Amino acid sequence: MLGIDKALFALHRRAVTLPRARRITDALAEIAGPAASLLDVGAGDGAIAAAVAERVGATRVAGVDVLVRPRTVIEVVPYDGRRLPFPDGAFEIVTISDVLHHCEAPAEVLAECLRVASRAVLVKDHFRFGPVSQALLLAMDVVGNAEAGVLVRGTYFSPAEWIDMVHEARGRITELRWPLRIHDAPMRLVTRDELQFAARIEHVPEVENT
Repeated sequence: MLGIDKALFALHRRAVTLPRARRITDALAEIAGPAASLLDVGAGDGAIAAAVAERVGATRVAGVDVLVRPRTVIEVVPYDGRRLPFPDGAFEIVTISDVLHHCEAPAEVLAECLRVASRAVLVKDHFRFGPVSQALLLAMDVVGNAEAGVLVRGTYFSPAEWIDMVHEARGRITELRWPLRIHDAPMRLVTRDELQFAARIEHVPEVENT
């Protein structure tokens, strides 16, 4: 059974994980613009962060995760899932890809990302449109995170809930890529482009905060 599990994980990586990573990299790099530094929150093995950093010209790249993997392609440090261990504006760009729906306090984490980003936060995540999409997203999450052992909370947000969360974090969406294609057929028929998005979130100007 162990050999079968390894074969299935290898097949999933070739058919799903790698094409997904390439398309997420493309989407985030396109909305980032040039940047000298980048922090990835929930970095995993750091592959997406490294690829985005190369595309945008970032020479300083770091990651944080609640569960640091034995092998990473960038420096990844542990954090508590809430407070980022960096000062205000420490990085030009902060990326957070398919992570917020895993967080216990997503609005707090998004606010932390905005605090640490001097320019923008780049988010890749999902839209929930009802019980059918909720079930699809949960199934994809369970399968996609099985090998890494990531906790799946099943917390997905509607577009309106996303907007409210961004406002709560004192940010504003300045660019949105939706629907977003991240898989090929036949997986694309299941993962559904309209459930996927990438967004650029910037600080609300001080004049709007007063």
